[in-house]
Amino acid sequence: MTALNKLQIPTTPSPDGACKIMNTLTAPKLLWRIVCLRTIVGDGLNDEELTGLLRQEALLPEDGFTFVSLSEGCATFNVPPQEPAKWYRENGLITPEKETIAEVVAEKCGLSLYEPPDESLPSQSPEFGSSRMFHHLALTDDSETIVVAHPHYLKIRLFGFVDKRPLRLRRNILEQLAALYPE
Repeated sequence: MTALNKLQIPTTPSPDGACKIMNTLTAPKLLWRIVCLRTIVGDGLNDEELTGLLRQEALLPEDGFTFVSLSEGCATFNVPPQEPAKWYRENGLITPEKETIAEVVAEKCGLSLYEPPDESLPSQSPEFGSSRMFHHLALTDDSETIVVAHPHYLKIRLFGFVDKRPLRLRRNILEQLAALYPE
């Protein structure tokens, strides 16, 4: 029996709120379970310890995403294998197809879309045979980055950077983001 089950916490948010913080947060099951466990354990565990506990929970993948870690308020997920050519143009910028999907997701989630570089220096790309400045997709609100979508991972901010409180995320945010990561 896992720690969440021992605490008799439902796998979906309930109106009466077994995890009271979830009364206002409407997130999918995977994200909800991560937020709920962090709330229950409080500050007694650091991110590394909480990540270990979450891995023991055997969190099921959702919409193709598998939990990897929790760090500084952000959950990182494995994504289905991606073809770099479907993400990047020859110059390292994001393809118009991915940009369009990301624009739709950002609009539905009330976020803004940016395409920052992956690193400050161009990198050598075996896929394209030359040095390129690769970019990723970032969905932000007024104050912080909420989602980082990259062909190798997905990162979602679950807790505010300053106040550490759970963020209000669109209920189907993982489902929306899955459109960027077809299998």
